[in-house]
Amino acid sequence: MIINAENISDIPYDVIICGSGPAGMAIALDLERKKIPSLMIEAGDETYSDKAQNRYSGKVFGKSPNDLSDSRLSQFGGTSGHWGGTCRTLDEYDFLKWPIKKQDLDIFLDEACKFLNIKNVFREKKFNKNLKIIEFQESDLRIYDKYFDYVKKSKYINLVLNTSVYNVKFIDNSINEVIIKSKKTYSIKNKIFVLACGGIENSRMLLWFRHLNQNNFKNLPIGNYWMGHPFKLIGTGVGDDNIIKKFFDNDFYYFKNYRNVGKFTVSFSPTYEFIKNNDILNAGFYLTINDRNDNNLKNTLKNLLCVAPKLSNLILNNTLSKGLSCGLSIFSSWEQDPVFDNSISLLNDHDNLGIPRIGLKYNTSDKTILTIKKIIEELGYVFIENKIGRIAGFDYLYDKSKFVSDIGGHHLGGTIMGHNYNNSVVDKNLKVHNIKNLFVAGSSVFPTGGHANPTLTIVQLSLRLSNFLSKKINQSNNS
Repeated sequence: MIINAENISDIPYDVIICGSGPAGMAIALDLERKKIPSLMIEAGDETYSDKAQNRYSGKVFGKSPNDLSDSRLSQFGGTSGHWGGTCRTLDEYDFLKWPIKKQDLDIFLDEACKFLNIKNVFREKKFNKNLKIIEFQESDLRIYDKYFDYVKKSKYINLVLNTSVYNVKFIDNSINEVIIKSKKTYSIKNKIFVLACGGIENSRMLLWFRHLNQNNFKNLPIGNYWMGHPFKLIGTGVGDDNIIKKFFDNDFYYFKNYRNVGKFTVSFSPTYEFIKNNDILNAGFYLTINDRNDNNLKNTLKNLLCVAPKLSNLILNNTLSKGLSCGLSIFSSWEQDPVFDNSISLLNDHDNLGIPRIGLKYNTSDKTILTIKKIIEELGYVFIENKIGRIAGFDYLYDKSKFVSDIGGHHLGGTIMGHNYNNSVVDKNLKVHNIKNLFVAGSSVFPTGGHANPTLTIVQLSLRLSNFLSKKINQSNNS
């Protein structure tokens, strides 16, 4: 049900959830199935408003063009309102630096896929020893459309809008009270508190709580190891579309119309053997056939860069030019390594509630750029050796000074999982180190990012957290 802030203390809650995006909603729905009441606090309104969105402005220091308010949404459903719907699980080797394994999340994969309205089918096929063709699913879920009216009728999910968590108060190492601000300031007695505010906001709130509670959160690397998924057009190419389609004749491995940028897209990623042998990161890249345009084709040929010694001579060969029938675009969304200095901090500028806005320090490492350079070169060799066309990467892959990352909407890290407070913020159960009843949900807990869009993994982690919390609550009630 939807409640007003002034009535917030009238109903008992086992769990208070800050945020109504995929993480918070998945937790609330799972708790409801187990008849465990929760309170969901959403800072925004049911739909977009400039007033709520203003809280998300901040500054980026480093090489990224993004405005922090453009890639986030303060409203019911959170930033999922921006979501394109692309889904895939992380690879098993993405968990090498996590305190849990892929199998620990696979238990919740069926339920996560149901939540996102997708099939639990993520096939892959080894193309050669270095590359594999991979499959994604596309979700049509909009949290507002599917769940707003549902939550209004729920007996176990209580939603308050236009209300912000401002502070938490402690007794020893437990939060016993949550301070919220709406038109007035209110206090709620707390049992379990879950931050599910997003990949930037989780760090912001924990940093603010630490500022207000100097004796808590000591030594935790809150805001550090922040990551994004660089997403860019990384290269172009030429070829014969019929030959390319025949070569990649696996119709469940491609999007027939990837985000309306082309009529055929094949999705690849590197094998673990290739990642390990080249000391690079994981990546997803998407080769799209575009309709032929003579001017674009000439420009592609003119600007095509060498990814192998043979390439220049082959492009000059007249027999190749006669066979050209399409242009190729190669996009990538790839992993960024966790760097301590890539971090979120609080600025002196404050929002209308008095909470500091955030500054994001963000730069890409040499390894991040080397990753995509190595992979596109490998794909270039495949095209040459199999005589299906010619591709090449852009010059910024060979000159770091020209690289500017578009980090897009995938905000990862800042409250990462780990075994102890020296190098992480939460444990394997997403509990903040040294605090008994504070948990964090969302992509901010990712120790590494992999290449896959994070929403499916966010939901899996949230369902795992809900399962842990429900057992904890039941044990407490039965003791």
